[in-house]
Formats: sequence, structure tokens, C-alpha cells
Amino acid sequence: MKNDYLIWKSTPRLPRPLRLQLRSMSEQQIDECFGTNIDFGTGGMRGIMGAGTNRINDLTIKQATMGLAHFLLENHHHPTKVVIAFDTRDNSKHFAMICAQTLAYYGIQTLIFKVPRPTPELSFSVRHLHADAGIVITASHNPPNYNGFKIYDENGCQFVPHKADKVRQKMIAYGDYFEFKTAAYKEYKTQGLIAEIGLDEDEAYLDMLLKLSAHYEEPKKLKIVYTPLHGTGIAFGAKLLCRLGYRVTTVKEQSVVDHQFSTLGSPNPENTSSFILAERLGKQLNFDILFATDPDADRLGVAYKDGEKYSYLTGATLGVLMLDYLLKSRPIDKKAKRVLITTIVTPPLGSIMAINQGLEVIHTLTGFKFIGEQIELLDDKKRFFFGYEESNGYLISPEVRDKDAFQAMVICAEMFNNYLNEGVSISMVLEDIYRRYGYFADDLLTYQMNGLQGIAEIDRIMDIVRASGHHLFHSFDIKTIEDYQSSLGYDLDSKKQYAISLPQSNVIRLTFKQGTIVFRPSGTEPKLKIYLSLRGSTLEVATKLKEEAIKIIDDMLKKQHYE
Repeated sequence: MKNDYLIWKSTPRLPRPLRLQLRSMSEQQIDECFGTNIDFGTGGMRGIMGAGTNRINDLTIKQATMGLAHFLLENHHHPTKVVIAFDTRDNSKHFAMICAQTLAYYGIQTLIFKVPRPTPELSFSVRHLHADAGIVITASHNPPNYNGFKIYDENGCQFVPHKADKVRQKMIAYGDYFEFKTAAYKEYKTQGLIAEIGLDEDEAYLDMLLKLSAHYEEPKKLKIVYTPLHGTGIAFGAKLLCRLGYRVTTVKEQSVVDHQFSTLGSPNPENTSSFILAERLGKQLNFDILFATDPDADRLGVAYKDGEKYSYLTGATLGVLMLDYLLKSRPIDKKAKRVLITTIVTPPLGSIMAINQGLEVIHTLTGFKFIGEQIELLDDKKRFFFGYEESNGYLISPEVRDKDAFQAMVICAEMFNNYLNEGVSISMVLEDIYRRYGYFADDLLTYQMNGLQGIAEIDRIMDIVRASGHHLFHSFDIKTIEDYQSSLGYDLDSKKQYAISLPQSNVIRLTFKQGTIVFRPSGTEPKLKIYLSLRGSTLEVATKLKEEAIKIIDDMLKKQHYE
């Protein structure tokens, strides 16, 4: 919006670094930075740092916090308290302090961590400290030029869309950030409106994690290499594993704060490239397993020693292994039905396993906030057992209501150690799972499409799949086509439509006799994501089906002139 650009350019209240950026902007950059307003997506409000309404900066952070403040004052009729955490990214502490000052302006008390702390600890602390909300400043695994703003309710769960919409409305109604001036951070501290959180909260969180281990006294043969990828895992990863009795060494080069994540291309444990230094150290020491957490330590990536090399587990496969292990090692609760909660884009193998073992399965939209929301909705006759999504997010204890890399680390270390003690290999465990439930070949195709033009291109491709997905995949035995934007599904066998009860979202899910394919634009980056999970009588058959599906998708994109 050109008008916003002119307002920003003319106001004397614009911070100097942002003013300097405006002066050097090209017309294209003005369109990108002011063409829309940054908004809440799958993982909160996230974007590139810089000047503009479509960027993360002092003013958009302040505006989002103003929206939250008005939401809280309208919905809470008692003294209100908010916990704030931040990750190791550039400007994260600065933005967190802006949040605290903004809330203090409205008389809302804030408890802010002194140093970078993981997102799951923030979720835990909101509940543990009886707060009304939480904020974490993070862009998770995004590139270093990104940052973000995530908000949590009193249950420690990320705001789901209907709550985020209310905050958005308040942002519009009360978001004149240029007319809004707070007192200094130190002044609010003196007044008692801002207080800083010390190490006691770390110990409370660690105690919760340690209690997850069901085999605390078992011999610990497992040797672990851990890397926090320059992120908040520095605070807990090695300490937690050592307290559990494992032999652990850290990747020293990546155990220091580095805003640029300069030792790796992407701080994402979903990518094997983030393990290069960990694998080098693991081979040098002949260690059994590699753990990596992303900058805000809510995702866990794992690789295990497989002969002379390390084999990397996808997020979905690791989830299946953890579910299988928990089913074997945790006692059955006869008083309540156990519940698995997962997402519509997560490959179906885990759901098939859970149903076979008598669990109830709940499917949600993509985003762990929906898993957290479903935990809140469980009644006394149902017990949360496990939650996971294919993007390396896992949850075991509902004392946290977001994905938690450290919870996953406790269970994975226990699982691998148990199999090591028994002389059982992971390949043997996986083969047994496939033999019982079917062989699946999974893949995630990601297409980067930058800028406003990229968003338009993604929308165009989604429209094509929406209109002709049944023709594109005519060689497969299509069972249903589900369009989560229209909230309608179509059963090709019965030729009948049916309603989808989940919230509206720009997602298209095709189910076949042989598996599933899901098309979904990313909610945090300018990417189109396509999730494939194809089933066959053998792994070779499943892989062949997956390759056939990928060729159909590639041909469709080439036809649409997408490179």
C-alpha cells in the first residue's frame, strides 16, 4: 500500500535504521515491503526483518502486542500477567523488550526471561506461572533474516485462528503505533510491571522432562552427539541428557549464539545438511546417535549409526518409531481411552498403527496449535497419549501444549538405548512395523516462490489442483478429494459430497487406495508444499508409486511454466 509507505517516510517518529532502509528502496522493494500487512500464519506472525508493514520490525511487533493487550483487557477481568521468551536470532531480545514495554503501558505485568529460552519452556511456564498469555519472539528454523511473534493462551497453547482473528481486529482498531510511546524498560521494572525470570523456572521445566523417562535406572550404553544449531537448545540439551545418565558430547562450533547461523546453510533439523558437523564428530568418536534441535528448540532431528554411516530419520518415521515404542513400554490406562493427535498432512502409518492398537485418533490442520487445542477438548474418559506432525514436532506430556524437542529427546534416547541393550537394530524395528501395517514411501516436495508474485503463483497452482486433481491422478485409485478451503469433501465411489468439520484452510487432500497426497502452501514461508505417502505390498512397490506421483506433479508444474 503506497499510502503506508508515504506515512512511514514522512513521520518523524520512525526509528533511524528503518528510515535509512526506506531511503534506499526500489519500487519493487516498496511493493514487497508495503504491498500487504504481515499476518498470523501456521506458526504465528513471521517474516523478513526490515522496514514496512509486511516486515518484522519495532512497529509491527508493537502493533501485534497492542492487539494482544486489548484482547487480554477485554477478556480478563483481573490483574493480567504475560510470560515472554525469545530465541537467539538478531533483534529477538530487542523485540521481546518492546513487547514487555507495550504490555506494561497498559498495566499488564510481564515476566520476561533474561536470556534466550526454548519455545516449549515458554509454553510450560505460562501454565506453571499461572499466566494469562505468553509471547515468544522466534522464527523457528527460518533463515537468519527472519523473525517472528507467537502468542499463547493461558493453557500454554498457541492462539488458534479464531483467537488470532480477534487480536488482528484489535491491531487494526488500536494499532496507531506512531502515536504510541512507552516509558523506558527500566522504569517499568522499577514500577514492578516488568520482572525477569531466573534459573528456578529452568529447574521446574527440567524436572518435568526428567519424569518422562520410564527406565531411569537402565544401563546407559548409548553415546550421543548433540547440536543446538546455535539456538536455545544450548540451555538444556546436553544438561538434560547428562542428568539422564547418557554419555553426550556437543558440537562446540554450534553451541554458541550466532545470529547468522554461519556454520550451516539452514538451521533446520529436518535437513540432513544441518548435521554435517555433528556427523563428522560422531564418526570421529564412533557415537551411536546424532540429535539436532532448531533455534527455538521445538523440533528434533535424529540420525543413527547404521554400519559405517549414519541414517537419517524423517519426521514422520521418527514419529512412528516413538509411537511404537511408547505403545510397547508404557502401561495401558484402563480408566481412559488413549488418544493420538496428528495432522492431515502427516503420513497415515502412525494413525493406522494407533487404531490397530485401540487408540482413538484425532486429525487436525497443520500447525501444532491445533494439536494443543485438541488436548484441551479431551474429557475425563480420554487421555492424551502422543501428538506428532511430520515436520519433526512431537509431544508426550501435556504439561507443554506445543511441540517439544526435549520431550522427544528423552523418549528417543530411552528408545535407542533400550534397543541397543537388547541388540535390536532400528532397521529391524521398522521392518516389523512395515510388515504389520504396510510399506509406505513418503516424500515432501517443496517449491520456493518468492514475493507477492510467488504467492499469486502458488494460488494459481492450488486452483488448478482444486479444479482438476481427479484428472491429474486418474491412474491412481482415487477415493476422496478434500478441499479444506471450501470445507467440502467428495467421495468418488458414492459420488457424494460431505462436510469437513475442521477450520477452513487452503489445503487439498487426495486419498487413494494406495495412500495420500496433500497440497498446501506454507504458513510461514513463500513455499508450496506437497506431501506424498504411498503404500505398497513391498517398499519397492510403494517407492515406484511415489515416483509415478512425483512425475505427474512435475509434469503439471512444467506445463504451468514453473521452473
